[in-house]
Amino acid sequence: MPQERVTVIVPAFHASGTIERTVRSIFGQPQVRPRVIVVVDDDEGKTEAVLSELADPRVEVVTNPGNLGAQKSRNRGLAMVESEYVMFLDSDDFVMGDLLHGLTLALADGADIAFGPWLFYDEGRNQASRRKPAYDNAAELLDRWLVRRQWTPPCAVMWRTEFLRRIGGWDEKVRRNQDGEVVCRAALAGARLAHSPQGCGVYVQHDSPLRISGNRSTFGDLVELAEALLKQPTEALPEPERQKILGDYFYWLADSAFRRGDREQGREAVKRGAELGGELRLNSKFPRLGAAVLGLETYRGVTSWMRGAND
Repeated sequence: MPQERVTVIVPAFHASGTIERTVRSIFGQPQVRPRVIVVVDDDEGKTEAVLSELADPRVEVVTNPGNLGAQKSRNRGLAMVESEYVMFLDSDDFVMGDLLHGLTLALADGADIAFGPWLFYDEGRNQASRRKPAYDNAAELLDRWLVRRQWTPPCAVMWRTEFLRRIGGWDEKVRRNQDGEVVCRAALAGARLAHSPQGCGVYVQHDSPLRISGNRSTFGDLVELAEALLKQPTEALPEPERQKILGDYFYWLADSAFRRGDREQGREAVKRGAELGGELRLNSKFPRLGAAVLGLETYRGVTSWMRGAND
């Protein structure tokens, strides 16, 4: 039997309610013969039971010795990959159309990472919006991903396996913006980027106490990530350009902190952003004017007070 060109790794934590949909969506992809590695990261046994009922020989199930986290689970799966291309799919996300085929075609032209269209589905509000990434080079990727927040989830990203291994796989120390860290690190390492218009990955957003992005204590992790991206050796873009983009990102972090009322964190981020030559970039006219007149910290304090007064 010929070796599959694509392996899809699914880290699964308390995933018994969604894992069947995720796996079936992979095997419903046309013109590819994927292998699926599910890395179970809990000790309940429910996910394994669902997969056992599927009885599909194309699925390999690996159970971690305890809860190791998504990053270690992804790397454990990556170590088992024998195919030329690899994709990582969260256990509550799924794929549609001919996404995998389109991504393999994009990688076949010599790229290291391929990005496809994706659908942001807000489960709580029952709303969806389709998005199509476009990153022409390392500078544009960093700017769009970090500053403009035009990121792409793993359900629409495929990697050349050898390249991902060469840059060290997923950083197991990263707790926040794990997807962004590995993609930005890859871009700085000179990854060749490609895009496909085919199919769609579906990123499911839902409220959960397990969501680390809602944890204020991880703000420092975002700062550490930015500092690490500043230190990484690169020939993919000029140093002043990298510093400017990361400086803008620090201003974005400051704005985020001030909106939460974390003034000390916001002030530190503003200071670092200024050191790097960054600037505040807000999307709409009124916030830009308010921040320019009052200063970012004061403006966000006023708007937070107004929201509280209207509640």
